[in-house]
Amino acid sequence: MRRLVMATLTAFLLVMAAAAPSGATHRPRYEVDRAALAATVATVEDATGEDAMSGEIAGAAWVAQVPEDWNGDLVVYAHGYRGTTTRLTVDPPPAYQALVAQGYAWAASSYRRNDYDPGVGVLDTKNLTRLMQAKLHRGLDKTYLVGFSMGGHVTAAAIERYPHTWDGAMPACGVLGDVELFDYFLDYNLGAAAIAGLPAGSFEYPDEDWTTTTVPRIEAGLSNAPGPSWASALTDRGRRFKDFVEVGSGGERVTFDAAWQYWHAPQNESGEFLFGLGEGDGTIANRRGQVAQNSDTVYAHEYGPRFADVDDDVERVRAARWTRKAYGLNPSPIVAGRPSVPVLSIHTTGDLFVPIEMEQIYAREVARNGRSDLLVQRAVRDVGHCTFTGEEIVAAYTDLFRWVETGVRPAGEDLVGDISSPTLGCAFTRGAGGSGLRAALEPCPG
Repeated sequence: MRRLVMATLTAFLLVMAAAAPSGATHRPRYEVDRAALAATVATVEDATGEDAMSGEIAGAAWVAQVPEDWNGDLVVYAHGYRGTTTRLTVDPPPAYQALVAQGYAWAASSYRRNDYDPGVGVLDTKNLTRLMQAKLHRGLDKTYLVGFSMGGHVTAAAIERYPHTWDGAMPACGVLGDVELFDYFLDYNLGAAAIAGLPAGSFEYPDEDWTTTTVPRIEAGLSNAPGPSWASALTDRGRRFKDFVEVGSGGERVTFDAAWQYWHAPQNESGEFLFGLGEGDGTIANRRGQVAQNSDTVYAHEYGPRFADVDDDVERVRAARWTRKAYGLNPSPIVAGRPSVPVLSIHTTGDLFVPIEMEQIYAREVARNGRSDLLVQRAVRDVGHCTFTGEEIVAAYTDLFRWVETGVRPAGEDLVGDISSPTLGCAFTRGAGGSGLRAALEPCPG
């Protein structure tokens, strides 16, 4: 399980740091990697001792397993960001062996395209779900949708777009704040510049050479040792920026100091991974138009009065209008917070790539729509992205399935208010592993 998660994260780190070329509109030709598809089938059969099936639908590959002792339920998996490779491959859901051992069938799609394209993910996940529902029609009872990272965006959007297709949903480490994730990346970069003493107009943004032209100037204002270890030698301005990132990623919380070091480690894109996410023209899925904006952000309100001066100094960016709304499923489906089925989400406390702020945005939207009874959220004490243990994933599966079957809402946490409690995540953190840094984190009280 850990190898799968870390391999996925490695793809994120290597590819997302490279932005799309300015004004890119060309869509590459995607092809199903049939050798990899056959290898996936062989792997899951060897791991479970159960036969698997595979196929293609509307340009997307899929793999599924229905155990011989099937319990009548189906779990459909929505995968996360795959980078810009043109090879289409299928990954089984995390902890699929446990699912099969308990009698659950599962199915997973490659989607017909890669890149950050959750709209296509929604469409192809729906297609696969309906295909499997038709195949399993006579014995099928409940259908669940599970998605990790970008797949969490797919999951939250899909249950709103096709509300009678699934019976329950589990977005994990998900982009539940849709395009606001890109606003967070923008705030990180332009907030850093403002706090470092580079006022609006003193640099170019967006800039394909951002990390080689402006970032060194930013680091010089934030650190006593600019370069790969800049985040470990912060000036007063640097410590203020660290506080800014903590607020912007979800608020004061346990494990943030460890998360800061993890995400700014020299071996992680020379300590500049999050700066790299601000490089380029800000387009998504090879579609023209800036997606992130801060033109309407009041930092004194969203980040607190102590950052009021950022409003005066920060460079302002306005998104292309059409990227801030969902036209059908393009360019990126907006999650409205209107689930029609039980949703159980899990998120690590120290993820600074897809921060726990995504959970807060979603919970507020769900509450505004009067549907909080359909949402349970859980935190896990770790600093990585999607670095859950198998025990944590299986526990979440089990509690979601029981909720749907019995109507009894499982335990969760309030992630919207003050999350500074030293017990944050203690109830749902199980086992060693994850990012590999759990033993170094502040222990749970008691």
